[in-house]
Amino acid sequence: MVRTALDVRAATIEDLPELLAFGEELRDQLLVPADGTRSRGVSSAARAGLEQRYRDALADPLRHLVVVTGEDEALGMALFTVAPANALLDLPAVHVSHAVVADRHKRRGAGKALVAAAVAFAEERHLEQVVVSVHPGSRDANRFFARLGFAPLAVRRVAPVSLVRWRLAQLDTRPPDSVPRRPRRRVRLPHIALGAADGES
Repeated sequence: MVRTALDVRAATIEDLPELLAFGEELRDQLLVPADGTRSRGVSSAARAGLEQRYRDALADPLRHLVVVTGEDEALGMALFTVAPANALLDLPAVHVSHAVVADRHKRRGAGKALVAAAVAFAEERHLEQVVVSVHPGSRDANRFFARLGFAPLAVRRVAPVSLVRWRLAQLDTRPPDSVPRRPRRRVRLPHIALGAADGES
């Protein structure tokens, strides 16, 4: 099987329909419920908001939205930005986010092409680090990036404000003595049998 040459280029407003489709597919991948069912799309209001976010990204010179194409067809997208590698280190890096390849176009090298484009983007700006955002539940994506040498930098956890506030209130109402403590482990000493060897008959 001969693979078609792939190209990664800057997205344009003409790519908006494909970008919206990729965005919905990415959203579905991140929001798959426990039973594994996929959602049936988004509401018109949500789609309008998504469209406006893509228009904003396309117009922002500090954000670089790219698409990977093959045979004049968009296969996937990614967003490149330059920011510190993390909040406490002032070392700029290329951040790759919103990376997605359409399910029907996987196994064609589109993901590899997007990563190669991110590396070239970093080299053009003399930056030494590339940071990718990967959903922890996406096993295939995590394995893919691990094979390319990406190591975990940090674990970012997310929770609804209402849930965190409720949990904090639960801690505040619990008496100090009611905080469960871990039981001490008992250390078992080996049983020593006394017998003839110890001078007893």
